[in-house]
Amino acid sequence: MQSPFWKVQYPARCDGLYDKCSYTTLDRGWVLGINNVSDQGNRDPRYFFSLKTDRARKVTTITDHRSYLPNQWVHLAISYDGHWMKLYVNGAQVATSGEQVGSIFSPLTLKCKVLMLGGNALNQNYRGYVEHFSLWRTARSQKDILSDMGLVTQGEDAPLPQLIFQETLLNVKSIWSPMKDNPSLPQIEFISHPGYTLDTSLDPPPCGQTVCDNVEVIASYNQLSSFRHPKAVRYRVVNIYDDHHQNPTVSLQQIEYQHQQLNDAFRPYNITWELEVLDVRNSSLRHRLVLANCEISKIGDENCDPECNHTLTGYDGGDCRHVRHSSFNKKKQNGVCDMDCNYERYNFDGGDCCNPQITDVTKTCFDPDSPHRAYLDVKELKNKLKLDGSTHLNIFFANSSEEELAGMATFPWDKEALVHLGGIVLNPSFYGIAGHTHTMIHEIGHSLGLYHVFKGISEIFSCSDPCMETEPSFETGDLCHDTNPTPTHKVCSDPAPGNDMCGFRSFQNTPFNNFMSYADDDCTNSFTPNQVARMHCYLDLVYQSWQPAKKPAPIAITPQTVDWTSTSVALEWFPPIDRHFFEREVGSACDFCTEGRILVQYAFSASSPMPCDPSGHWSPRGAEGHPDVEQPCKPDVRTWSPNSAVIKQTVPPACPEPQGCYLELEFQYPVIPESLTIWVTYVSSDWDSKEAVNDIKLLLVSGRNVSLGPQNFFCDVPMTIRLDRKKVNEEVYGVQIYTLDELLEIDAAMMSSVPQSRQCADCQAIRYKVTRDPPFQKGSSVIISDLSRKFVDTEVRLGSLYTYWVSVLSGAEESESSPPLAYIHGSGYCGDGIIQKDLGEECDDMNKVNGDGCSLFCRQELSFKCIDEPSRCYFHDGDGVCEDFEQKTSILDCGVYTPKGFVDQWASNVTVSHHDERCPGLVVAGQPAANQ
Repeated sequence: MQSPFWKVQYPARCDGLYDKCSYTTLDRGWVLGINNVSDQGNRDPRYFFSLKTDRARKVTTITDHRSYLPNQWVHLAISYDGHWMKLYVNGAQVATSGEQVGSIFSPLTLKCKVLMLGGNALNQNYRGYVEHFSLWRTARSQKDILSDMGLVTQGEDAPLPQLIFQETLLNVKSIWSPMKDNPSLPQIEFISHPGYTLDTSLDPPPCGQTVCDNVEVIASYNQLSSFRHPKAVRYRVVNIYDDHHQNPTVSLQQIEYQHQQLNDAFRPYNITWELEVLDVRNSSLRHRLVLANCEISKIGDENCDPECNHTLTGYDGGDCRHVRHSSFNKKKQNGVCDMDCNYERYNFDGGDCCNPQITDVTKTCFDPDSPHRAYLDVKELKNKLKLDGSTHLNIFFANSSEEELAGMATFPWDKEALVHLGGIVLNPSFYGIAGHTHTMIHEIGHSLGLYHVFKGISEIFSCSDPCMETEPSFETGDLCHDTNPTPTHKVCSDPAPGNDMCGFRSFQNTPFNNFMSYADDDCTNSFTPNQVARMHCYLDLVYQSWQPAKKPAPIAITPQTVDWTSTSVALEWFPPIDRHFFEREVGSACDFCTEGRILVQYAFSASSPMPCDPSGHWSPRGAEGHPDVEQPCKPDVRTWSPNSAVIKQTVPPACPEPQGCYLELEFQYPVIPESLTIWVTYVSSDWDSKEAVNDIKLLLVSGRNVSLGPQNFFCDVPMTIRLDRKKVNEEVYGVQIYTLDELLEIDAAMMSSVPQSRQCADCQAIRYKVTRDPPFQKGSSVIISDLSRKFVDTEVRLGSLYTYWVSVLSGAEESESSPPLAYIHGSGYCGDGIIQKDLGEECDDMNKVNGDGCSLFCRQELSFKCIDEPSRCYFHDGDGVCEDFEQKTSILDCGVYTPKGFVDQWASNVTVSHHDERCPGLVVAGQPAANQ
């Protein structure tokens, strides 16, 4: 059976063969679909194939090796030959099992079998697209399946005698009948596949964040000096004075000295900084303490928080002081600020110390709820100033408490990076002071995408953290291949052995003189080439609006050969790394328009009638902008949740039936929507993912609301709802998401318009310039003006060498050229089905797609083995066969490896001091379980 199909929802049964005569069991037959493999019930959804023959006692289920990717076409195939069950995803064998034996069903029950497509008898249904369906009377080999895939892609049928039938579902009424509880037939939509052979998804490694963390992309920035061309970047120092333009936060001498030191540090790496100084005259702000890392809600919460322990907070509202018993009642509201009563315990002297008619509140008002308090946190300062973060890197000043915090920065992938809440916060005591100027250099490194050099050792959760750096790597630690692993270290030398070694005997040749270490100014003096490449990449990806130059972002990957004939060669290429397809216009929607003139936007404004936690955690703002939860399925304060307003003793529940709580999200540009995508990243264990969201309402510009009803979610996969044009044929400006789960968390929402959106109609498309050496007959380059990323060169001769580059044209500006493609016409290339080892190919499965065992760059993917030409790939780790190459690496297939000449001894008896029935000590005895 084979079936290519698109996006789904939990639990999804795409198709299956069931026994309709059995009243004792519902699992006889086979099922292909999507379901979670986690016992949590709402995470890790994967393709699965389950089978139970008529003679079997139990069902066998095999699953894909990873979660499914939503909103992507995929070719699925399953086979059973009487012994082996096999599951294929995009032609790769991803799972096998030999548990079932014999025929699927007895000849006596032939008439009891019913084939269902799109669901099962339990009303567990599939939501998505099915394009093609084939059913065979014999088990197809992997080679056959790969051949079938090619025929389906080319739109050809395969009239073979073993084929029972193949269905394109264009005439669904002729063969299929609807279920009796759902009499409507599936809708037929004519959707064209993207006309590209090339998979252009450039995913970051598991420890990365953006396309600049992709190994291939950052390799281009490392290797091509043109990608690191000189860039000028604007930054703005926010200097606060009193109302009379006196008493500045920092002096002009400090600003000038720091500016000089900044450019001295970055100029060797082709980055220069253009200074703007903004003088703010505001005595109220100048006379108040700005706290760098203290949450105001923690002041006076009966816990001593060191980051809030300052004289102008009353030592954390008295929490960090032993407060002696005071005759408070005698001094209460006596018209005098009594400092010995100025603590939260005594209601801050009954308000006397925050009365500007009585005292100097800039020195005595410690009450966090008073508008006259002597302190602000950084977020409050930024909200008062509301400086545009899209044109400059803003530099703010704030103090810390006991532990002198030198600075804080916003990473480029943070939601706040380009808005007024972004920027860098520095301690004015260190700014522009000799011996401390590298602090700003260090923080700017963070703003440009650099981690601490010790991230892979000292900033991990445990020594088993997958991001721990055991050797320099582009994929772990600080994601730089030229910084050796090191723990946190402030001395100008390699660190001595310590407690945070994680198995290291010593750390040698560590980057202690790197600007991203914690060493002093007299030690730090450089960035590494990999760090420089990352900074330039993020300047192209995120911070183009900080630069006076309007140069468009480049195409970071080499153009790819996808086909050839004796007289032509076909090329395809990747989009520019920022995926902007239209010329930028200030204040227009063009930045949000994608190919097809589809406007794609995240929520712009969020609100909820639920009160917010004073800390700002789990506030509606957490659902604005792009998704930023790093560990889905775990609580995260950077989301919206009704939980922020819950008082644990509240009865009835905070989100009572039938409506529950809701979050309202508005989008900047009202559009006629084609789809809505929502990131629900946490659902409490008390709720099933099918019930946690009990309704979603679309808010129409006309004033109408359209209810989409209850929705199912996985916490680690965004849920996309395809909207019915018959029901939603007018502009939508927002959505309301309703939940009965007070712990549910929403990270983001994205709305995509129908193609040819009116907001994108007037946007000027970028153009692509294809350059060749030797030149084309009519010049050295060809201009592609229709946003297509493909070109067929018909001016070629067999055996001749051609070199191609592609650049981006936006208005009068041109990007740097892509890495070059050198191609000898008629020779091999990645994707032709023949492994060219001289080109570095490890496999070649005749496609340019990732995730099928052989990557688009013809390299074997992790835990896959590829054989033959064209390559046939299978996921070997856990397939039940111990092969020679995996004896040392696969515990699942080969057990724990014991070197020759050694004998392993495992614990045979276990005694524990504390016993828990759920975690008995006996699990430690013997070898580790293969499935753990």
